[in-house]
Amino acid sequence: MNEDLAPIEWVARSLTGAYPAGIVRLLHLGPKHDAYYRAVTYSPASRDRKLIGYFVTLKDAVRAVHAYEYEHLEPHRLVTGPATVRQRPEMPGWKRPPGAVR
Repeated sequence: MNEDLAPIEWVARSLTGAYPAGIVRLLHLGPKHDAYYRAVTYSPASRDRKLIGYFVTLKDAVRAVHAYEYEHLEPHRLVTGPATVRQRPEMPGWKRPPGAVR
């Protein structure tokens, strides 16, 4: 990677508020430098982040952050109003990066 270039990354907002839910970073991997979007949970310290997966599009990576967050929400955060429950986001399929162990 060129030392003069900063990585391209996005902070995905939470389903329930304006706080961060995950981080998505654009990576170019493998011999053909294919584009991958790596999604991880949010934490100020990178060592505390958990890998959600690698995805073909930015949209899929953000959807995966939201699906992961939904699975880990406290039950009271699923309710959005009287007798309504937050819809579960669908987890998109992920892409195996080059050199990944099967």
